[in-house]
Amino acid sequence: MPARNPPTDQEIAQRMTGLEQGIVELTKAVDAMRGDLSDVKVGVDETRDIVKAWEAVKTGGRFVKWLGALAAAIAAIVVAIKGGIALAIK
Repeated sequence: MPARNPPTDQEIAQRMTGLEQGIVELTKAVDAMRGDLSDVKVGVDETRDIVKAWEAVKTGGRFVKWLGALAAAIAAIVVAIKGGIALAIK
């Protein structure tokens, strides 16, 4: 492989210009990604709120189901007591 000559001042200036342009493009891309990231954060916060609301609904549903079972048990006990009283009176 032949020895390479050191770059000229003009070549160095061209490379530096290319690097500067690349840095400007990268900076623009990073700025655009920051905007997208803030949109994603907003979406995550909204999703988190929806999940919390859904969990609250599920907990409320479990309570209502438990309360219904308790009411049915109390009603069965009342009916049994009334039936026992009715049989005892006859």
